[in-house]
Amino acid sequence: MSIDGALADVGTTDPAAGVAAAPGSPSDHPGPAPAATGGPTVTLEGLVVATFALFGLRIGLRPLSDNSLLLHLRTGIDLAATGRLPARDPYSFTAAGHPWVVQSWLAEATYGVAYRIGGLHAVVLEQGLLVAAVALTVALLARTGMASRTMASAGIAVGAGMTMWSQRPLLFGLLGLALLILVVERRRSPWWLLPIGWVWVNTHGSFPLGALWLGALWVGSALDGRGRPRWLEPYMGAFAAALALGALNPVGPRLLSFPLTVGDKRAVFQYIVEWRSPNFQTTGPLVTLAFFGIALVLLVRRPNRWSDTLPVVGFLALGLISSRNLAAGAVVLAPVVARALSAGGVAAPVVAGRARVNRLILAVLAAAAVIFAVGAQGRAALDLRSYPTGAEAYLNTHGLLVGHRIAAQDFVGDYRALVEGSHGSGVFVDDRYDMYPAQVAFDYNALLTARPSALAVLNRWNIDEIVWARDAGLPDELRLAGGWRTAWSDPRWVVLVRDPSVGADPAPAGG
Repeated sequence: MSIDGALADVGTTDPAAGVAAAPGSPSDHPGPAPAATGGPTVTLEGLVVATFALFGLRIGLRPLSDNSLLLHLRTGIDLAATGRLPARDPYSFTAAGHPWVVQSWLAEATYGVAYRIGGLHAVVLEQGLLVAAVALTVALLARTGMASRTMASAGIAVGAGMTMWSQRPLLFGLLGLALLILVVERRRSPWWLLPIGWVWVNTHGSFPLGALWLGALWVGSALDGRGRPRWLEPYMGAFAAALALGALNPVGPRLLSFPLTVGDKRAVFQYIVEWRSPNFQTTGPLVTLAFFGIALVLLVRRPNRWSDTLPVVGFLALGLISSRNLAAGAVVLAPVVARALSAGGVAAPVVAGRARVNRLILAVLAAAAVIFAVGAQGRAALDLRSYPTGAEAYLNTHGLLVGHRIAAQDFVGDYRALVEGSHGSGVFVDDRYDMYPAQVAFDYNALLTARPSALAVLNRWNIDEIVWARDAGLPDELRLAGGWRTAWSDPRWVVLVRDPSVGADPAPAGG
């Protein structure tokens, strides 16, 4: 949806586009005030929505740094260069040749095309536009008919999810969920769900969340109306058809079963931070908790329908089980908070003079968007401060990259895959836990936690060098065990190489 189309949407009189809302349906809440003149009008509420889109663009136009994106980007670059999707792993030595389902192939293809067109800066621009689209759609879902209340409801929904808007295919998944909800909330044609669902299936494995939301909405609407919500069933049928249509892709129907990988490798995914329950002692989850808390305070102050309660409670529970679901929960929250804030609200009429001012402000926002986009081209497109670039340079200078097996943390594996591609000796592990055999993940966890079995893991995989964070436990464990020496280090990273002549450090004297 374009910004012009979005502003036209908030300028109409009925969010259901003239269709009477069925009992218990999500569109039976006050819509924006009618415009003073014919045709779409730039309302003050429309400017609020556009401002959130601009905010999303601004935070999205940051240098590429997310470790997951680095590997997705490498896959996209190789895909654009060869025109073929890899069917087996080309980036590691622990799973070399292992079958690999490139689940986010379409997202990676867009990265590769953007890179070929404009290099890394074009990929940055794509990320900015994706975040802007998510923020825009969430703000549309949060509209109340009054600018001030829409600012509050959209602020709550955006604030609850923005810390999870990371540079990765997850953005496509969040946009797919937001568009699905928007189509149903606005009672648009169910046919829109066919392209939305197809893109969602082929860009990110979160598409089952769409079915979960529709199911929760169906049950809630049935409880509200004490009967079968027939108005919703065409949307459910269209989404099911969209998932079936999603099987038409270069990978095949395997994409539809990909989410089951999480269940098959539950023991592996428990090692991944974003698959665990959120740690509310860290900044991001704490901010999310604060906004969800504000939303819940608003919701409990008014009678709520089951069609609002079940989706919100269900997705909040999913977010408490796995922190990666909090962003999706924030999207689901947007229209429900809007209904809580729109009760009893009366929108101000739009007068001709104010409409001209609004158009001027919209032009200023558009100019700011251009300035942000152009300014991003003048900054570095990659932010690698969190990665061992010095260690990579040392290994390359001393000829230790090719023909040597290097163990490093998973996010370092993503970085090395981007830098070296399939031309090096491969990485020990990266964040594709769905692809790696479970034993590789267990071995990596032994290194990560510096267990006594770490030495056996290094010997089993014939590791030659180790690139590891200095303050992690593994370097100290190897120093005490002997057989390894420090070849290079800086304040954050250390490179250890095998050296049988190095004995163990003496154990500290007992008391």
